[in-house]
Amino acid sequence: MGGILSRLGGAGNLRYHGPAVPQFKIKFGGRTLAMPVGSHLVGRMSDCWLCLDDDLCSRYHARLHVTERELAVEDLDSSNGSYLNGEKLSGRVKTPLNHGDNLRIGREVISIISDGSLAPVDDPMDSLRKTIGPHEETQFPQLISQLVQKSLNMGKIKEAERYALALTNQLMGANVPGDHPTARSCITCLIALATKSSSGVWLDRVFRLHAVHGWLMADDIIEQLRGALDRITRIPGTGLEDYERTLREMSRDGVEVPRGLMSTIAEFSDAYAGP
Repeated sequence: MGGILSRLGGAGNLRYHGPAVPQFKIKFGGRTLAMPVGSHLVGRMSDCWLCLDDDLCSRYHARLHVTERELAVEDLDSSNGSYLNGEKLSGRVKTPLNHGDNLRIGREVISIISDGSLAPVDDPMDSLRKTIGPHEETQFPQLISQLVQKSLNMGKIKEAERYALALTNQLMGANVPGDHPTARSCITCLIALATKSSSGVWLDRVFRLHAVHGWLMADDIIEQLRGALDRITRIPGTGLEDYERTLREMSRDGVEVPRGLMSTIAEFSDAYAGP
């Protein structure tokens, strides 16, 4: 079944939607996130889809597998294990998750919500505010880039990562177009982090966001990426590959993907994609 194309926010703002699939959500720490189809790492590392600041959580602790029919969890031989409804998961087995299940990773208890539940998905800004300290400014997305840049200028890379990761995790499951201020702020933050840290992990997240939502990458974003890639030799992860595949699928489904964008992403893939 092919995707559909919708117009959001006026002329020229097209967004691609893939095939309709059952929606799974996870709820933790007062937040509810929608789960996009794919495989998503959970752990302490910054390149995880769900990054948990918890010393009982392994760097790459578990992987959530989302298909059209199923949400499953796989423990990645974590030091402290993963627990489903109080029972420790055994080995690297994809264990199906059902509505109402509780998955414990480190100190975090994650509740599973399946399609048809009445629990709403958080607005990205409301959820982001819950990740920020009580005395910090919370007028987002207008100030998120400033907060990241301020942290980077002060050499506080971890603090910058915390802001950017919070927004990125929300956007993975949020229904926003690519030119939404929240999306634009997030992409700018990630590219700034990549440039400052010379880490391709953040560019991987840029491509993953575009792939998940079917955003057509803007020309100014491409130029920012080129600037960041002057200092980066490799982009780890599958984000770049996923985005290249998404563009091909969009083109097959009738979306007008600029030829220049296709060739640029192919160029990036040849030069910088890595294991």
